Amino acid sequence: MKVYDLHDSEGRVYAFEIENLVIGRRSVCRVVSGIPGASVVRQPVRFLSWFREDTFCEFDLDGVRFEVWEPFGDNSRYWIGPEPPQWVPQLEIVRQAFLRY
Repeated sequence: MKVYDLHDSEGRVYAFEIENLVIGRRSVCRVVSGIPGASVVRQPVRFLSWFREDTFCEFDLDGVRFEVWEPFGDNSRYWIGPEPPQWVPQLEIVRQAFLRY
């Protein structure tokens, strides 16, 4: 899977985006749940939840809360990164999981 890195002012990757044409919301949560040490705390549970929820997956990894959301609910990409958005070393573990997908 191709990822689109987002960089902070120091050039570090603090979040990334993936195209949602190749992976759906529930599949994103399945990839996250396969990351060793990750704990999904929120995922889409209702049919057609994409009508109501921009942020559809939240998970913890080594004490860092991450979010997955689709800007405006109809974007072509999902945004994946820590909340608040900032560089954290755990992001590379998450990023690698999606590159392997």
